[in-house]
Amino acid sequence: MRTAPVVMRGRCACRRVEYAVHALELEAAVCYCESCRRASGGAGMAWLEGERATLRTYGALHTWQSSEHAVRQLCPQCGSQLFRLEEGRPDVVEVAVGTLDDPGAIRSTRSAFASQRPRWDLREPLGSDPHARAPGSLAPGLSGSPHTLPARSASDEALQSMLVSTQDAFISIDPGGFITEWNHQAQATLGWSHDEAMGRPMHELIIPPELRSAHLYGMARLQRTGEGPVLRRRFELQALHKDGHRLPVELSIAPLRMAGGIGATGFIREASHGHTAERQLQANQALLQRMGELALVGPWTVDLHTSEVHWSPMVRGIHGVDDVFVPTLPGVVGFYEDGAQERLIAAFEKGIATGEKWEIEAPLRRPDGTRVWARAIGNTEYDELGAPVRVVGALQDITDRKRAEESLHMLSQILEATPDFVVQADAEGRVTYMNPAARQAQGYGDGYDVTQHRFTDFNTPETTRRYRDEVMPSVIKTGVWMGESTVLVAGQPIAVDHSVLSHRDADGRVVRYTAVMRDISAQQRARADLFRQQRTLSSIAEAIPDVIAVVDREGRYEFVNSAFEKLVGPTRAEIVGRRIGEVVPLAELRDSMGFIDKALAGEPTAFELVLQLRGRPRNMAISLVPRQSESGQPDGFIAVLDDVTIHRQRESRLIGLSERDALTGLVNRQGLQAHLQRIPLAEAHGVAMLYVDLDRFKPVNDTWGHPVGDQLLQAVAARFIALVRPLDLVARVGGDEFVVVLGGMPGQAAAEQVADKLVAAAGQPFDLGGRRVHIGASVGVAFAGDDGWRGLMERADASLYRAKAAGRGRRA
Repeated sequence: MRTAPVVMRGRCACRRVEYAVHALELEAAVCYCESCRRASGGAGMAWLEGERATLRTYGALHTWQSSEHAVRQLCPQCGSQLFRLEEGRPDVVEVAVGTLDDPGAIRSTRSAFASQRPRWDLREPLGSDPHARAPGSLAPGLSGSPHTLPARSASDEALQSMLVSTQDAFISIDPGGFITEWNHQAQATLGWSHDEAMGRPMHELIIPPELRSAHLYGMARLQRTGEGPVLRRRFELQALHKDGHRLPVELSIAPLRMAGGIGATGFIREASHGHTAERQLQANQALLQRMGELALVGPWTVDLHTSEVHWSPMVRGIHGVDDVFVPTLPGVVGFYEDGAQERLIAAFEKGIATGEKWEIEAPLRRPDGTRVWARAIGNTEYDELGAPVRVVGALQDITDRKRAEESLHMLSQILEATPDFVVQADAEGRVTYMNPAARQAQGYGDGYDVTQHRFTDFNTPETTRRYRDEVMPSVIKTGVWMGESTVLVAGQPIAVDHSVLSHRDADGRVVRYTAVMRDISAQQRARADLFRQQRTLSSIAEAIPDVIAVVDREGRYEFVNSAFEKLVGPTRAEIVGRRIGEVVPLAELRDSMGFIDKALAGEPTAFELVLQLRGRPRNMAISLVPRQSESGQPDGFIAVLDDVTIHRQRESRLIGLSERDALTGLVNRQGLQAHLQRIPLAEAHGVAMLYVDLDRFKPVNDTWGHPVGDQLLQAVAARFIALVRPLDLVARVGGDEFVVVLGGMPGQAAAEQVADKLVAAAGQPFDLGGRRVHIGASVGVAFAGDDGWRGLMERADASLYRAKAAGRGRRA
């Protein structure tokens, strides 16, 4: 049967992205944004509307792998994958068609494609050629046997061994965000077992809800660009534990190229193991204590003649059944999980045969699927002839105790694995425990008896004094103290981030203390170095005569030196924290805001401005040097101001005497030479010269006479002056020849842009006393070099002649 292609139009359920797809080319479409997840019960969906039907797709599309000829489209707003087209199968539509009222039409894609999830042993380093495989080898998700896997190399085996033994949690995900590796430490840190985690979307397990959209968008960006802002660096954030609580972790992420896209690997370490572990340890101990006080036991009996089973209401509650349920011996055994059934039957039969009381602890499953740990105790009763007649026993729900034991075991593993120093002491100050990290730092072996020490043996005299005056009063009053201190490690003092907690018994008496310490010597040295650098820079800024100000990205003053304070008038305390326009009137900054905006955008710039300071006009030469943040983004600028008022006044008088063109008011050739000589050699590399010659000027003189020609020259001069900055120079060096000198040019492109403006300005009509005159201009551009100012002018003149030879009305 032939089907005509239909264009399906739709939008992502986040309502911000629309798309159109040919139905015969559509393989699947899905959205994982919050609105779609709520509407689909957590599965994620997208709607594609056609002329005759509505397609609604369900399932984990991110488990499907792209082939070499596939295209995946991602929503740029919420990061969801919208659809995927595969050239190899344009006539196959893999979607579930139906409505929300027809659940039978929903087909999960997770089971169908789970075998195509990328495996760690098929990994490819980022940057390698994904198509360069040995003949016959298969990429995950392509045709062929899913069991045809390449042999592991020795390096792979070593890597797997490292992942098992590392003290950090290790996780890897495929391009769709699904977990492909989950080591034992990940289970210990985050609570999810290996089997529970594998194949699940990572963001659903450990990423807090408010960060999931950013994660999905980041995965989409990673597939498009291979880069991301969190890659290849260590940072801190909060992760979700299986039981729902949040824990601070340190995370480092690296990209990993896999078949079908780019996945990622991550190492996770708890940021505050000791403190969190101790709180959880206390909570679990308290829970165990309450369980011991409140635990109730339900009795049960089995009549060995009739096989009738009698359950008390509590036993029924433990099994999750009501009063209507009729227990039988096979049915009772059926509640227990495989493995536990055999143990229960063996204990039951042995008790009947020997008369011994028996006891087992085993997991069972309620009808609703809930897993419960139960403790069963049984004893056989006999008649007067010694024949067994019944078995009586009790059943106790020990699920909470089992979970507490698992938690305590996990906490013990954390304390053993954490790199922080953990030391416990009794109420008298005698050491009772040191974790491996603390033992190793002190040089103590596994057999060393730490109880021969008091905690003060590891304190510096200053820390011992603080314990007496500050730490212990706080711990006794509030139960905890946190701060920075110094302790002795292998006899040498180091700086630590220090926490001390007290543990009390049921009567409120302190029975032991726990100290958790993290070595911060490197951070403390870095802070000291930074302080010295800041102090040195501040001293230099105060000592130099230049006027200096530091402005942040919001346009607020962060720092001004004393020279700035004297120049502007308000005190430093009145300036810092205020915006530029609050210190200098906005009306005076109107012509220079463009330069400030460029500096805030990261472009260095320089200009000259006349400011009213302390009631007098001052000519200020201003240089703005952009700052960058650690991420390389613009982060404000440093302003250096130079008062050139006297220089400009003297310059103006000199120019007025001998360096002015009487007709246009511009500087003449002599003034140009004088201006060039005044430019400091250090600034010469940024000087550009534009040599301008007017096109079709002679016919104006011949047609209208010299008076009109003079008016035209004056109009041209006015236009040129309006196009350049106040610090630039416009000179008339001949009859219809002009020179423009541009200072502080960042490169050739900037000078050529000004030249293009001059050509465009000269090409506009001139209205001269009712006469409409049309001319043009050719411009030669040159940058200062090692041949001096004369060489610069000659090269600019040569460029001008090339422009005129190329057809006039252009620049070269």
